[in-house]
Parts: sequence; C-alpha cells; structure tokens
Amino acid sequence: MMEQSSPESEHEPAGPGPEPGPPMPRWVPVVIGALLVVIAALAVFTGLRYRGETMTTRVQPRTERRASPAPPGEPGAGASLVFHGSEGDSTPAANEPVSGDARAVISGGPGGVTSTVRMWARRGMVFEVQPASAMVYVNDMPVGEAAQFDTPDEVYDFAAPGSYTVKVVAPHGAHRTFVVTATDNAKDDVVKIAAKLE
Repeated sequence: MMEQSSPESEHEPAGPGPEPGPPMPRWVPVVIGALLVVIAALAVFTGLRYRGETMTTRVQPRTERRASPAPPGEPGAGASLVFHGSEGDSTPAANEPVSGDARAVISGGPGGVTSTVRMWARRGMVFEVQPASAMVYVNDMPVGEAAQFDTPDEVYDFAAPGSYTVKVVAPHGAHRTFVVTATDNAKDDVVKIAAKLE
C-alpha cells in the first residue's frame, strides 16, 4: 500500500527556518504613511512656490543694461568694474586744490566751447547721471559706471584732500567734466553730480 502525502506535508519547510517574530503594530504603517504624505506635501508646496517666483520674474519687464563701449585703451564691455589694488596703485591721486569761488569755468575757441562745473565736498560724491551706464573717470583713471555710485550707501570716497577732475562719458561719446575739491571746510559732506548725457 502506498502512503499518500498530505497537502500540508508538501508545504512544510525542509530545514529549520527563522522564527516568526511578533506581528508589527498596526500604528507603525499609519505613521510611516502620514510622514510620507507630509514630505510629499512639503515638496509640492516648495516646488510651486519656487516655480511661482520664477514665473513672476519672467513676466516682469526686464531692463537690459548694456555695457558701454570704452575709449581706446580703456576697459572694454563687461569690464567696467574697476578694482583698486591693495597698495592703492590705481587710486586717483589728488591735484593741488583749485582756488577761486567760481562755480563754472568756460573754455574753448573756434573748435567748440566746453564748461567745467566746480564743486566742493568733505568726503566724496554720488552721481545722478542719465544714462546710468556712463563711465566715470577721476583724474583720467576709470573708477566704474555712474550706477555704482548713485545712492548714499554707495558713495565714491576721495583718497586724500585736493582737487579731482571728474569726467562722465556716455556710451555714445557725450561727456561732461566736473572739478571736485575735497576739503575739510566744504559745506557738503557728499556732493551730487547730476548730468543728462542722452
């Protein structure tokens, strides 16, 4: 007679196996699921917030600042930021103080007339120049664009007392010249240079 194997004996493991542990509490999967939902919600929220800011930036009209072409031998386009050396080797030196009380000096001849406005300040100068991309030269040395020195927090400070010839040159070549004398007895601490070169 043949022995029949029961279906239960076919599914029994052949060797010793790991002992089954206690069942996982029902609250553990619920907590893990809740944490995953919170993390997903934060990801969606921050993603939408970031996307919203970039979309807003794209919709707003952007003003392009074009680099001004420089005269021959001067910094070219994109090089209008002038950094002074650690030794002060590119800091404009002061000239002898200009004497007299005249506020403007007119010079020239048959080739054309130019005017130079004279100002006095104790510490420095700021610019209100149109266009803002106009290049500023102090004693023929480029110091940057007028937009770099256009607020009370961004004053161009003079290195030493004396007179400085300040030339503001627009990208299309129009320019104005000013003489600013830095002296301790000046009425203004910071002088504002205003010019419309358009």
